[in-house]
This record gives sequence, structure tokens and C-alpha cells, in this order.
Amino acid sequence: MLDLHSPLLPPGVIGPADADAPELALPLLSNRVTCGFPSPAEDFFGENDALDLNRHCIHNPVSTFFMRADTGVSMINFGIYPDDTLIVDRSITPRHGHIVIAIWDSGFTCKQLQRRGRRFELHSGHPDYPPILVPPDMELEIWGVVTWNFRQLLGRRR
Repeated sequence: MLDLHSPLLPPGVIGPADADAPELALPLLSNRVTCGFPSPAEDFFGENDALDLNRHCIHNPVSTFFMRADTGVSMINFGIYPDDTLIVDRSITPRHGHIVIAIWDSGFTCKQLQRRGRRFELHSGHPDYPPILVPPDMELEIWGVVTWNFRQLLGRRR
């Protein structure tokens, strides 16, 4: 059975989202940035375009937590790198394909949840790490669903 309401807090939890966080809307450029051949610049700002990361990334503040990914590389093919900051929502019902925080082997792990018939599997995002096959008679506890991750680029050690 999936239990989304475990009282345990995993190591690396930075803290809960603030339900009363002040609004901080920053300008949102109307153009997308090309990552290939650059195009000529157009108008930079759209009319009244603003982005508040609290409103954009956090849909249920009372059940949302920030976590830091550890130094492992098992999730890099899913876009999660060492020291990334993860946004984890405990109110989302986990489904096949979601990236989740699971309690496994007396610890917490970040993996992709896959369902194969009546069985669950926890998949890494790296070919060197085999999937965790959850026996059908074993309860799998999912702590929360990862909804976003952020990576610091400036001053990053790697």
C-alpha cells in the first residue's frame, strides 16, 4: 500500500513551503531563449508579464517541502543532479511515471515509480543502477511526489 502521510521527515529536507509567503512577481520575458543558433532580439518585455515562483511551482503549500538531492548520480537521466533542490508535494497521489520520494530499506530514495501489472518498481535515471523490484507482498511507502527541481549554475562546483 502507498502511504503518503508518513510522519517521518527524510534527511535533506530543507523545510516546508510557506503558505503565507509574500508574493514576489518578477518580470517574465515574452520571448523564449534559443539554445541553438541565436535569433535577432525582439521586444524583451510583454505587457504585464510577471512570474511568481511560489504561485507557479507550489500548488498546495501545507503539503509541499523542499529537499536537497544527495551527491549520487542515479537520477541524472531524469534531470536530477547532485545538490539540486527538489520540490516535493505530499498531497499528490503517486502514479506510474512520477518521480517520487520513497521509503525503502529503512531510508529515503528518489526514483521513478513504475507499475508492472500488480507490482511496483522504482527506477533510477542511470543505466548503471538496476530497478528496485518491490515484491508483491511488500508495502511500498511513497513519501511524496517530486514536482520541480532547481539547479544552481553560477558558482557550481561541478
